[in-house]
Amino acid sequence: MIGVFAGSAQRGDAADLSGLLGSDAVLPDGAVKPAVHQLWPRLGAAVLFLDAGSAIRLIAPLLRDRRSDPAVVCVDKHFVVALAGDADAFARHVADLLNRTAVVTGGPSIDSVLDELVEQLDATADGDVEACAAAIEAGEKVVLRNPLNFPLPALPPNVIAAGEDATWIIIIDDRAAASKDNVLRIVPRTLVVGVGSTRGASATSVGAALSELDAQGGLDLRAIKAFATADAKADEPGIVDAVEDWGFWHGDTAELLTFPTEELAEIGVPNPSSVVRNSMGTGERRRGSGVARRADARARCTGGAGGREVQ
Repeated sequence: MIGVFAGSAQRGDAADLSGLLGSDAVLPDGAVKPAVHQLWPRLGAAVLFLDAGSAIRLIAPLLRDRRSDPAVVCVDKHFVVALAGDADAFARHVADLLNRTAVVTGGPSIDSVLDELVEQLDATADGDVEACAAAIEAGEKVVLRNPLNFPLPALPPNVIAAGEDATWIIIIDDRAAASKDNVLRIVPRTLVVGVGSTRGASATSVGAALSELDAQGGLDLRAIKAFATADAKADEPGIVDAVEDWGFWHGDTAELLTFPTEELAEIGVPNPSSVVRNSMGTGERRRGSGVARRADARARCTGGAGGREVQ
């Protein structure tokens, strides 16, 4: 059904358009707002003889999903504007019938399925998001790989788990990988990094250890959600400066979480060091790795940082 909605001043133009659109078109009587609300669940398209601002305010509470919303256009003296749904082609058709100029969008919607996916996973997208989103909206076959089973929103039927002749591949993973053509990597912020160091350690030495997450651990540094350490090391310049440096070089920020040593002492680690136990009150492995592991485990137990374990 195509709904054509107009007030008394535009009723004549609306009636003419309804006739040109054919038997699917309906021109309801009465006020525009209640008519739109009543017919909305049954509409495949809608024409509003309203200015764009009024039309947007009218339909905004009714919109749910670009893929299922009706194609909505508004009409004034000179233009037919595509407002919602898959309305570009419909706007051009109505503009031709009314001898007006069509105003359509030029690319994927900002609320495309990929934008929703990136937002839900608190992720970084590595690749041509617009081109991949355009392929999905065009109905092309797109393969999505999710090896760590991150929770996903509803996806269009052309986004599949496996198959041949896919135009794009989407990979959701927090592990490092090389960039490739027609591959979109979505990197969720999942990693909580436990940090420990000896007193007086430099930011350079702590930063070098963090860089090994990428070089040796095979992890994508953009996936770091938070750092964690013992409260006794909360003001350790090497740790604080290294975390700030990480944020600067990666164009992001990550919280430094700290926890009391007595809480960390309750968390078991293999091969604890009596030397560190006596100095800090926790049983640690040498080189501070136990502080890192305990802080990381404690951070994940709070639920505030989320993510998975990294030491």
